Amino acid sequence: MIVDLEKNKQLSARDNRGIKLVRVFPLIKRDPSSADGGVLEVTFPDSPDTPSFAIPLSPTQEQLSTWETHAGFDLWGASLEGYVVESAAPDALETPSEILSTYVGRPVLLVMKTPTPRPIMEMMPLNPARLAYAGGSTVRYPDFSPFLLVSNASLDDAEAKVWAMARGTFEKVVAGCNPDDAEPPTNAWARADAKRLLMERFRPNVVVSGVEEAFGEDDWQEISTIHHRNFLLPARCPRCMFPNVDTENGKRDPKMPNNAMMQYRKVDAMIPSKYCFGMYMIPAEDSGVLSVGDQIFVTRSAVNPKLVVD
Repeated sequence: MIVDLEKNKQLSARDNRGIKLVRVFPLIKRDPSSADGGVLEVTFPDSPDTPSFAIPLSPTQEQLSTWETHAGFDLWGASLEGYVVESAAPDALETPSEILSTYVGRPVLLVMKTPTPRPIMEMMPLNPARLAYAGGSTVRYPDFSPFLLVSNASLDDAEAKVWAMARGTFEKVVAGCNPDDAEPPTNAWARADAKRLLMERFRPNVVVSGVEEAFGEDDWQEISTIHHRNFLLPARCPRCMFPNVDTENGKRDPKMPNNAMMQYRKVDAMIPSKYCFGMYMIPAEDSGVLSVGDQIFVTRSAVNPKLVVD
């Protein structure tokens, strides 16, 4: 995570202070023969004058013992601490934090979570008795949970609604009718070759295909993989304005997809002012592997109450 030292809190691409971070590209390079498992390489494709850097993928205890710690920074009201990450190259001219500070134009630190537990936010309606490990679920630096699950069907539906609103046919699409074949306006969301709504805008780390109904995952409460790994889905994910940022160029759209999503995805009575997209997901076991291509099974579901928007 990146800490803004002027505010001593998380630096996020949600606001203008950190919006350039959208165009920072991390790449995992594994090396089983290395004690630290390889490196995480970070590059800046839009800034040729910014040097890339690499950091240990899984730092050893010996490495961590030489890293400084930074304590007391804020993340969603919690006071946290982290190791100040050092470069994997011992002869690096600049530290990762120095490179990032120059890139974003303010003093920052790149930090890695210490072993100190960080409990999942109290707002998460999670029954600890359903977990196969003691002490309740913890997270490192995600907002609320370690996983966010979204279906491709939901993204397709959202994209159709965004296009429809841009073309002035939103009400017809919501009603399930075919919109008129009128000549669309010229903005990027309305042209015949309209801009695509990419999944990266919503930042899930679990994307599911084969869901028949858009937002069918809203009602999932527990799933299992083909390898018998169980996960709980305790809450929907309310969205901020970050999905309006185009991950391909780092620019924020003033309207979309937020305006379209707010028209039909304000579906959680606990968060009436936000639209929801995706489900928070918690592992029920303390270890395991989740792989691309794994088949999943919905083992527990219920129709969640929805907020009716007048």
